[in-house]
Amino acid sequence: MSSKKPPGAKGSGKTTGSNVNIEFEAPKGAKTPGAGSKAGAPVKSKAVVPKGKQSMVPMGNKSIAMKQEGGMLIPEGYSVRKIEPAKNYDVMSFARAMNPDFAPRLKKLFDPETEAAVEAQKTGIYIGWRCPEFKHDCQRVNKISKCFCGHLLGEHAKYTGKSIRVPCVQGGCKCKGFAWIPSRPEDVGEFWHQRRRDFDPSKWRAKCRCKHTHEEHDPAGMRRCKISGCSCGHFDSNFLCAACDQHWERHETFFETEDIRVENGLPVGEMYLPFAEMPDLRNIALTGREDDDSQYLALTQGEGSIPRTQGPVGNNAPVNFGAGSSKSGFKPVYD
Repeated sequence: MSSKKPPGAKGSGKTTGSNVNIEFEAPKGAKTPGAGSKAGAPVKSKAVVPKGKQSMVPMGNKSIAMKQEGGMLIPEGYSVRKIEPAKNYDVMSFARAMNPDFAPRLKKLFDPETEAAVEAQKTGIYIGWRCPEFKHDCQRVNKISKCFCGHLLGEHAKYTGKSIRVPCVQGGCKCKGFAWIPSRPEDVGEFWHQRRRDFDPSKWRAKCRCKHTHEEHDPAGMRRCKISGCSCGHFDSNFLCAACDQHWERHETFFETEDIRVENGLPVGEMYLPFAEMPDLRNIALTGREDDDSQYLALTQGEGSIPRTQGPVGNNAPVNFGAGSSKSGFKPVYD
């Protein structure tokens, strides 16, 4: 069991086994009766409910009303969430146990990459962001992905699967080649931003160690900071890739055809879908439900379907992203 105190409440909540122990501390100078207590000294009581009245707990000159929930007395205004043990010892079971909204959160997180994967099957142009030596993409890129210059890929010049540099065509932009940049805090593993009441996702920008955003740096050359008085000579990311724990500047954006990827040992076809090796997670990324494989079947069967290359191997099977090489540096990160 765990307890969460409302904003502004004094005291702290502690969890011990199956019981919830709530520790209250009287304000400085308040007198609380107790054996051996001295006048004016703060007194702590570790009892769930002090002896005497079971409906009220003294808090300095005030009292906190108590309510009964799940066979326990807890302060009014507190919330209690029961943590169910994981049914199996695997990542997915633990994620479900800790997050009741696991499936919708996962789908929302991977929606841009799922769209990019499906688009790649239709056009034959694979756009990935990764470290050059990797045999997997850290990020699948689509037309609405953001460039370092602040414009979307769709606002850049036309490209093919063999493009090296795709310059921006927006008026006044000096960007010489599309370079994917995170546009959401969750892209770099900073999930706590979503829990802030006043957080506006549209205003979030990836930042340099100089504390200025990528849009406040030159989009070409050394990417110097444009803010007056800042001595930053190049963009040095203050964040890490959520997939490999490497800095942004170690990555590159690649435009490739299926043949190029096959030659380089990179996934294509249905294996380019998020979680292609793990059917349950793949289904969640596509439909939001682990038992719904309708969209996957529609993508892999019938006219114009994604070519079937290698079948899924199961949710708990190890995945070789390095295609036999130990130099990929892949390091999965779970929230």
